[in-house]
Amino acid sequence: MNYSRRQFLGHAGIAATAATQLSWMPTVARADVTQGYKALVCILLAGGNDSFNMLLPNDDQYAGYASVRADLALPQADLLPLTGNQAGQFAVHPGMPEVQSLFDGGDLAFVANIGPLAEPTTRAAYDTETVRLPLGLFSHSDQIAVWQTAAAGQRVATGFGGRLADLVEPQVQTGPVSMNISVAGTNLFQTGAQAIGYAVDAREGVRTIGGYGEGESEIFTTALDALLAQNYSNPFRQAYANNLRGAIDSGAALQGALSNAVDFGDLFGNGPLSTALAQIARLISIRDILGVSRQTFFVTVGGWDHHDEVLENQAAMLPGISQGLSEFHAALTAMGVLQDVVTFSISDFGRTLTSNGRGSDHGWGGNNLVMGGGLAGGRVYGEYPEMALGTELDLGRGRFLPTTSVDEFYAELGLWYGVQPGELDLVLPNIGRFYDVSGAAPPIGYLLS
Repeated sequence: MNYSRRQFLGHAGIAATAATQLSWMPTVARADVTQGYKALVCILLAGGNDSFNMLLPNDDQYAGYASVRADLALPQADLLPLTGNQAGQFAVHPGMPEVQSLFDGGDLAFVANIGPLAEPTTRAAYDTETVRLPLGLFSHSDQIAVWQTAAAGQRVATGFGGRLADLVEPQVQTGPVSMNISVAGTNLFQTGAQAIGYAVDAREGVRTIGGYGEGESEIFTTALDALLAQNYSNPFRQAYANNLRGAIDSGAALQGALSNAVDFGDLFGNGPLSTALAQIARLISIRDILGVSRQTFFVTVGGWDHHDEVLENQAAMLPGISQGLSEFHAALTAMGVLQDVVTFSISDFGRTLTSNGRGSDHGWGGNNLVMGGGLAGGRVYGEYPEMALGTELDLGRGRFLPTTSVDEFYAELGLWYGVQPGELDLVLPNIGRFYDVSGAAPPIGYLLS
């Protein structure tokens, strides 16, 4: 590494087959939004990750898995077995040894067979068309949208992270830059009714306007400042001017703060996720300089629509996910904020268990991972489906009906973040269909506390 322990800490100081209940941190009281620092990091695996080859059965269910998956099955001898609290039941893809280590160490968990639901759904209701379904079910664009909005039965213009910011920003320190920062451009997840996200480049950091600012064209800078200072009768022009002025000012503040960011040296690799998470780690390291106590971050890693060559593509791509998470874990640990950051994956949908002869096709429920120092990790939560066709969860070809809704999962994240139970419907408009906010029990157990 290119930094000493003293230098690192100095910078950090400146920046100062089971249906299992989720129970991640049952001994710690849930915080409100005015306490401490908390951040959510959402990683979108765009394209629909074949997650039943990421998290696999490693017990007597493996035979069913191998039979149904046929040419898509991974040899059991190659799998990386998970110990944790469910020793022997599960394994991960052979390209994910870091995830195996994080899981076995208790800092990573999986949520099995999760997906968007418009309302509680059974196989019988699906077959008889007597239940509302997510809009555009099995469609890439629609399912990416509903994962971000948590509003599966309707089209809305705001996302979970955006509504969190709408609720939280008036109550907490926010500083000169939005609490919602993306390293993947504008996205629906972080779009609020009032809150506006801020995008940075994963490699370069703050984006600037060419020719504007100190050391650039004085004429252009003066002219643009004058244009943005005008009052416009057209509300759209005024809104554009206000937003551009805000972006320029936020960029300048962020650029200055980043000069004090931790230098992680060669801790992070050059892969897409590693690069993005390195930038996020730098941004977290300046949280105190920015004066922010709540943040969300958004990352996209694309290329997961594997209708062919699933085995080859995942062998090339999943190691980058595993390595990036491990590097990020190390950076958060070094900064002393591992307990304060929850990192989780989402993807359009799971995929069919059966092969199309070359790969797998669009499904519904899938498996996602969650990482953080505050987890009661080392477990696979939710209901991992039976690896067989014709079950009550199989809608055909091993396309599984989700047993945990996105709403319930996000509710757990929201409660950990500091949202009060009575306010959950402000950030999750459909949560009442899945969870009684006045009840004593959390949505899906103590996912986080």
